Amino acid sequence: MYKIQFIGVGSAFTTRDYYQSNALVIAGSGKKLLIDCGSHAQFALEELGINNSNIGKEIDGVYISHLHADHIGSMEWLALVTYFNPGFKRPKLFGIQSLMSDLWNKSLRGGLETLEGKIANLTDYFECHPVRINNSFVWENIRFTPVQTVHVVSGMQIQHSYGLIIQEIGSDYKVFLTTDTQFAPYQMRKFYEQCDLILHDCETAPFKSGVHAHYDDLNTLPEHIKAKMWLYHYQPNPPQDSVTDGFLGFLVKAQILTIEKKYDENPDHKEKSAGD
Repeated sequence: MYKIQFIGVGSAFTTRDYYQSNALVIAGSGKKLLIDCGSHAQFALEELGINNSNIGKEIDGVYISHLHADHIGSMEWLALVTYFNPGFKRPKLFGIQSLMSDLWNKSLRGGLETLEGKIANLTDYFECHPVRINNSFVWENIRFTPVQTVHVVSGMQIQHSYGLIIQEIGSDYKVFLTTDTQFAPYQMRKFYEQCDLILHDCETAPFKSGVHAHYDDLNTLPEHIKAKMWLYHYQPNPPQDSVTDGFLGFLVKAQILTIEKKYDENPDHKEKSAGD
């Protein structure tokens, strides 16, 4: 059994009632893996009791899906607050190999390269575990398989995000966490079908940005797909009635999903939110 807790569920331009869409995977051992570490992550974690004084003991590692600030904006904070506390180990860092290189060269290098007496690199701050395309990584008996999604098409270049299929070793139960993605029902179809629970990027604004899956489009998916889909990364105060429309609902800040090893053998099991 493991848990997924969303420390935030909102879009990039959100409020403290939602925070940005980052999550914790909490293993049966109690160790925690942060899925993305956006601009609000420091404050979202603090609301859960994880702060500067204990972050190095509470967070074992972080997975980065892509380089937008709502997904990496607190990485410099995480690097420095753990580096300058001698009682903390370097957090593990997981991500697609090319993305990890860009994370340093395009995003973190300017703030982290200069240390007194040395020129630093990414490995000074993190225990790096680059992942090749079509490969997986295992953390605390849980297998994570990155799934490339189309997020932004900029000129002739596609800005990908890398979602995850999450599966505890020894279990057939699969969770698909999309991270940021456009609506792509044909490309995503096999992942929708093979996974038992879907946590899906969803914008709810009246206009469609084109770089996130919009609620109106997701609502056209087959009923059996919507019935296993939670929605997140939405705008404040969404007007849609997601449960009536056949979804599991909108995830809320600090909500916990308990993923049991034999989930499908327990028909009375329901995901639990914080405070249940």
